Amino acid sequence: MSVEPNSNTMTDDFFKFLSETTKENFLAVQQIVYSDESYNPYSEDLNILEEQLDNDEFEEVVKYVSVNILLSPRAHFYKNYAYTKLGNEDGANAELILGQKILEAISLTGNGTIEMPYRITRMSDERDLLAYMDETFASQSLVAENNRFYDLITTQSGNRIYFDISTSYTKMQNLVDDGEMDLSFLTEETVNEKKWWQFWK
Repeated sequence: MSVEPNSNTMTDDFFKFLSETTKENFLAVQQIVYSDESYNPYSEDLNILEEQLDNDEFEEVVKYVSVNILLSPRAHFYKNYAYTKLGNEDGANAELILGQKILEAISLTGNGTIEMPYRITRMSDERDLLAYMDETFASQSLVAENNRFYDLITTQSGNRIYFDISTSYTKMQNLVDDGEMDLSFLTEETVNEKKWWQFWK
């Protein structure tokens, strides 16, 4: 399991979350990630991991560390697959459990209504949670209300699920304003259909 703590507080809060997977413990770690100066909800880290997996660079995958994937279920499932290919059962199990704990924790942050939206750390978490809930993406819209920002996702089953993206949206705007992000890459994301996806199935 790869963790990149920036302080003793990060380490303590992260392992507290691991030992007791509650909404409060998850949000404490999430707030530390939000506060990190390198936090980017649209970072390329998952794309890098996918490319490494495509190239069978499994050692590089398990060693890859970034604050932007600390709470990404998908990143930990990618590492689970890499550890499995390397024959490291303990590492694979640790990453699988961590990915599942994060999905469970995200599901504890709300119920998908605008009054109690799910709290995500990076934008890819939306699709990860949808897959975990056996929901299939149909459409998406941005909702602004009471100085908060939400992604409203409608699924193919007709469910309407709200995600609170206020912190992520503000960070994205700041990166754009500072010239550190180009939004031209933003296209509809599709869940990776390769063999290392949906490990809980």
